[in-house]
Amino acid sequence: MPSQSSSLSTFFTNKTVLVTGAGSGIGEALALVFAELGSKLALCDIDEAALISLVEKLKATHPKLIVYSCVLDVSNKDDWHSYLAAADNHCGQIDVVINNAGIEGSAQPAWASDDALLHRVMNVNFYGMVYGSKAALPYLCKRPWAALVNVSSVFGMIAPPNTADYCASKFAIRGYTEALRAELELVYPQVQVHLVHPGGINTNITRLEKSQKFKELFLKTEPREIALHIATSIMRNKARIVFGNQANRAHIASRILPLKWLSKLAGREIKGMGMEDDYRTDHDGFTIRKIEKNETRDN
Repeated sequence: MPSQSSSLSTFFTNKTVLVTGAGSGIGEALALVFAELGSKLALCDIDEAALISLVEKLKATHPKLIVYSCVLDVSNKDDWHSYLAAADNHCGQIDVVINNAGIEGSAQPAWASDDALLHRVMNVNFYGMVYGSKAALPYLCKRPWAALVNVSSVFGMIAPPNTADYCASKFAIRGYTEALRAELELVYPQVQVHLVHPGGINTNITRLEKSQKFKELFLKTEPREIALHIATSIMRNKARIVFGNQANRAHIASRILPLKWLSKLAGREIKGMGMEDDYRTDHDGFTIRKIEKNETRDN
């Protein structure tokens, strides 16, 4: 009986796998795993230096690897079309698209968070996935088999404190992807759609100083582990992919616990993380804003 590794290699050899946010974390791990499996790669990231470093690493270990790389801000809708056209031309086809790129939120409660950051989180995490999915569909639908993989989060199933902006983007990814999966079943059923809910993966997404305690306590699963699990789940056509530290626990809790209890349990998780200042009852977010006489108002 063939091993899982040999089965994966047989399945993915010469297929082109496109990965966004490939410069680090899960994206980098996905690139490394699919290179090992004999795939062609189309990689992008907004961090040019990280992307160059990854391609050099890949070429050093896989000299014959076919790889196309491009600096891309996934929230720029127009750039998606030129990126996909160039990737398709370089690799010959596009078989798998993994919308992985994402950024963290403010790590603050809703009343303390900045609206501009909320827009940025939604633009990168949600609209980046939307633009990537829609632009990729014409390439995927012409293949006899293809897969679209959208990365949500464990926070696309549960919503603990200090994650309102991040959860907004990840719950949105979940809803969009589940609807898209149902829609494609009606017209192009050979295009698999997968929704990934990573748990605590040890990546550098938590860059803020206030997030470091959370990273220490929660982000424990190594990226390579989830990358291998995603590859296996694609091969097996597993629609919902839940993996990583506390992911299954969160999934089960989201399905069986009443929201009242789920909210209380989630609230306990942030105690002792040094975020008490945002929870003062006299916080500015609870203060009625006074409108100056010379301030214009929208009708």
